[in-house]
Amino acid sequence: MKKKNDIHVIVIIVLLILLAACGWLFARGVRRELRMNSIEIIKENTRQGANTVNIQIAKDFAELGRIKKVLAEAGVDGLKETAGLCAMMEPDVIVYLPAGQNPNKDIGRLNNAAGNFQRAAQLDETICSFLDETEKERGIADSHVNSMTGENVFYIFERTVLADIGTGYLVKEYRAKEFSEQFTLTFYDNTGFSYLVNQTGKIMVRSHHKNSENTISNLYEMISEDENGSDQIKLLKENISENRSGWAEFTDQGDGLIFCYEPLWADAGWLLVSVVPEYMIAGQEKSILQKIMVFAGMVVIIVLLIAAAFYGIKMRESRAHTIELCAALDKADEANKVRGQFLMNMSHDIRTPLNAIIGMTVIARDSTDDQAKMQECLEKINKSGKHLLSLVNDVLDMAQINDGRIILKEDNMNFVCLYEEVIDLMETVSKEAGIVMEAAPVHLENEMVSADALRIRQIFINIINNAIKYTQTGGHVYLELSQISKIENGHAVYCFSCTDTGIGIEKDFLEKIFQSFVRQQNTTVSGIAGIGVGLAITKGLLDLMGGSITIDSEPGKGSVFTVSLPLKICESAQQDVAAESEAAQGVQSEEEDDYADKRILIVEDVELNMEIAEAMLSTTGVQIEKAYNGQEAVQMVREKPCGYYDLIFMDIQMPVMDGYEATRQIRGMDRQDAGKIPIFALSANALAQDVENSKNAGMNGHIAKPIDMGPIENVMRQYLS
Repeated sequence: MKKKNDIHVIVIIVLLILLAACGWLFARGVRRELRMNSIEIIKENTRQGANTVNIQIAKDFAELGRIKKVLAEAGVDGLKETAGLCAMMEPDVIVYLPAGQNPNKDIGRLNNAAGNFQRAAQLDETICSFLDETEKERGIADSHVNSMTGENVFYIFERTVLADIGTGYLVKEYRAKEFSEQFTLTFYDNTGFSYLVNQTGKIMVRSHHKNSENTISNLYEMISEDENGSDQIKLLKENISENRSGWAEFTDQGDGLIFCYEPLWADAGWLLVSVVPEYMIAGQEKSILQKIMVFAGMVVIIVLLIAAAFYGIKMRESRAHTIELCAALDKADEANKVRGQFLMNMSHDIRTPLNAIIGMTVIARDSTDDQAKMQECLEKINKSGKHLLSLVNDVLDMAQINDGRIILKEDNMNFVCLYEEVIDLMETVSKEAGIVMEAAPVHLENEMVSADALRIRQIFINIINNAIKYTQTGGHVYLELSQISKIENGHAVYCFSCTDTGIGIEKDFLEKIFQSFVRQQNTTVSGIAGIGVGLAITKGLLDLMGGSITIDSEPGKGSVFTVSLPLKICESAQQDVAAESEAAQGVQSEEEDDYADKRILIVEDVELNMEIAEAMLSTTGVQIEKAYNGQEAVQMVREKPCGYYDLIFMDIQMPVMDGYEATRQIRGMDRQDAGKIPIFALSANALAQDVENSKNAGMNGHIAKPIDMGPIENVMRQYLS
């Protein structure tokens, strides 16, 4: 017996040694793979940064080419007028004639003719000397400190013939500090940085990063031959001098550095070099490996426990552990299936409207001569965009509910009016689906309540929309709303029910119907759109409100969803608010809004978003002025007289100064209208915390992008009418 136990011990020891060896080999392989993946990510980011710079440079060279062509075709007689027009269109472009060119023709002749092209006098000696000596037709001149402005600059240039004046250059100046925004990359908690260097390793432009703002002027100053092999340094210099892409690892004062480099535009002779501390990559590898080893250790411990139970515990206890293990595996398998189903649903349901948007855009572009067809395409694009937005909003709502970040509001509202608004909205949906929707007459003892109208509307819409989706064409949906209790402690209980003649729900599915991202059938099988979070959101919101929801369903015969919701009663406002609402609606319907004498300031840094906002707001007839960052907006308000702007729509995330700080500075101005100008956030930051931040900054409200004219018109009607 003792000999048998000794054999077991030896077997266990051998297994442990094998496990340890396998673990070491596995960890070594994983570390190597993680390291290469990290380097590939840095290389890809560097490639993207280089492409961004290339696109900008190519665009600017195209501009020089267009100006060159126009000036070449102008002739002597039309040169003055043509040059002036070009100067107005491209004020940043400078004309330079090298010394000795056409001595009988003074450069002032062109400068005087070209208006803004007189800026040729702003070129310093360094670039002038370079252009006098170069034989290139076009290219990029190395950066240097401008002797007149004191700024670090570089230039692109292209040779041109100017009528009978001579052969000169079109030159465009870049300020290195501003241009670095084109390629500034961030790696591993912002510890990495990047440079633009020439083929000798000289640093042309530094990225906006604290680690890159040092005293070195050449990339190779970071690489000491005392710490690194000369062959390795030689290879790096060869690759950079020959404009190759690649990566290398070096040591600087005992710390490892990863260099990834990518050449720019072929004629430039420049490269984008990214530098990342090796310890950040190693730290990430270590963190992942630790998690893997902890997981592997847990697995080993579980295996050992199971083995111990197999040899040392009674069969009954062993069987119980086996059952528990199977249950855990089934649960994990179910969770994996749910996640897999969610990813499949998301992939399908997001790609479906995206496919419609992209496809209809192509059709609309090819149907410019068919206005009816184009209008149909635009309507379908709009509908698909709103559907895609609803999918995103559902996922965000579910995430906020799970994280406990949803904050309920308490506003006075007429419950019946809100209910009727939902019915009007969903009647359109039901008609499109070929379903008859009916609503029982509503008689509530207390109509005025204090609650979050937006979330209650969301609950009603989710339930009704679910009924419509799972009811076949020709079916019925019946709605009821009633008050089922008297006022007690200032609250009353309301009951909403939705009955449909749809496909019904299987009994086993009723147990998990309120789980996130689960559906009775997936989209590809049922043809029913959605990602399976509508009822989960509804349940989460009802839990927050202290309400409940029950379901009575039978497959093939339909379902009944019943919501019980306790709400705070507003007794004093029962009649007054309703009367005021009706009167306001009457006045609003009789009078048409006229904003021709009103002025709005739109603050938006993205050109396309600015164009959209301007186009949509211009339909109201209002006067529009534009600012492209917070600092520009503050300056425009400061320079205008009191009351000049009637309303400001403010983006949040902007360069130079964000919308929060801009609002705080406007509110802090020493002028009478500083605290009165209505300022509304118009931003893609749409979470509850973003809304709270907007109010804390001093804004009057928050409107989320994509831009919807409904909320905007409500704001304009409230503050401008």
